[in-house]
Amino acid sequence: MPVSRELFRAISSSFPTGVVIVATLDERGEPKGLTSQAYVGLSTEPPLMLVAIDRTSRTLPAMRKHRAFVINFLKEDAEDVATLFASKSEEKFRNLRWEPSPEAGGAPILRDLSLAYAACRVTEEYEAGDHIIFVGSVEAGETFGGTPLMYYKRAYAAWPEERPAPPVEQAR
Repeated sequence: MPVSRELFRAISSSFPTGVVIVATLDERGEPKGLTSQAYVGLSTEPPLMLVAIDRTSRTLPAMRKHRAFVINFLKEDAEDVATLFASKSEEKFRNLRWEPSPEAGGAPILRDLSLAYAACRVTEEYEAGDHIIFVGSVEAGETFGGTPLMYYKRAYAAWPEERPAPPVEQAR
């Protein structure tokens, strides 16, 4: 018999993870997004990222239709935005500055809130329990530096120290 939902959450929250906002566009070209920890750098050759989206997410229909997304890796001090994007609010992008990613069909890049982003095109989609898994080909990205926002035991915190990243050629 599988473990309870409460035990599963306790087990999962025992490991700190980075926090991302997965952003896309709906059929009207309006931005949609959600906070997630369910992402993986899946492959370097070819470059692939994986995100998992809850079946009840209001962003899911837009992801399925648009077939492109941006993973915005949040930096410290973005807790309020992470909390907003974890909510069911329809006003998530109302006061946020964002720019469209040409490589992800205009999906939002949250440059001011992120230490990096990956612009992806969906290559595969899988059903997995109460989530849908999207595998995306990384078409563009950029790193900005900074300290990452982490999530651990249902609380946000900054990584203990900033570490300089080695220089990497910008991919576009």
